[in-house]
Amino acid sequence: MPHAQPLSIEDAPEKSQPILRAIEEKFGQSMNIFSTLAHQPDVLGGMTQINDGLQNDLPAKYRELAYYKASQLNSCDYCSHYHRQAAKKAGLTDQQLDSMNASATDLFDSKEQAVLKYAEQLTVKANMDAALVQEIQAFLDEKQLVTLAAAVALANFTNRVNHGLDIQLP
Repeated sequence: MPHAQPLSIEDAPEKSQPILRAIEEKFGQSMNIFSTLAHQPDVLGGMTQINDGLQNDLPAKYRELAYYKASQLNSCDYCSHYHRQAAKKAGLTDQQLDSMNASATDLFDSKEQAVLKYAEQLTVKANMDAALVQEIQAFLDEKQLVTLAAAVALANFTNRVNHGLDIQLP
C-alpha cells in the first residue's frame, strides 16, 4: 500500500495542477509517481524539468538503455515497466531488455555495451572508472555525456522515490 496517496488533478495543490495536466496530455494518462509527487509541487516540477531535458541531446536508445539498466539494478518494477516500453520505442528488443548483460556481444554493439557499463558503475559505485569514461567519450560529446549521467541519476532518484513511497503501478 502506498505511503502517500496519488492525487487527482483536482485534489492536487494549485501549483501542481498544470504540471499534472501536461503530463496527462503528453503520456495520455496520469502516472502514479507524478500524481504522488504532486503533494510537493517544487519536487514534481523539478523532476519533470530534468526528465524533459533528457529528451534532447542523447540518442533515445542510449538514454533508455541506461535508465532501464539502473532500474533493473535497483529492482524498481515501476520504472522498469514504463521504461521498458520507452526502450522498445527507442529500438531495443525484448531479447536485449531481458538480458541487459554488457558482455552479451551478440545482443549489444560496443557503444551499447559501454552505456550499460556506465549505468551500472554509476548506479552501483556512484563513481566512474576513467577508462570507461574515455570509451564513452569516443562516441558521445560532453553535452551527451552530461545527459547520460543525468539519465542514470534520474533513474536512481525515481527508483528510490518509488521504493521510499511504495508507489504502485496503476
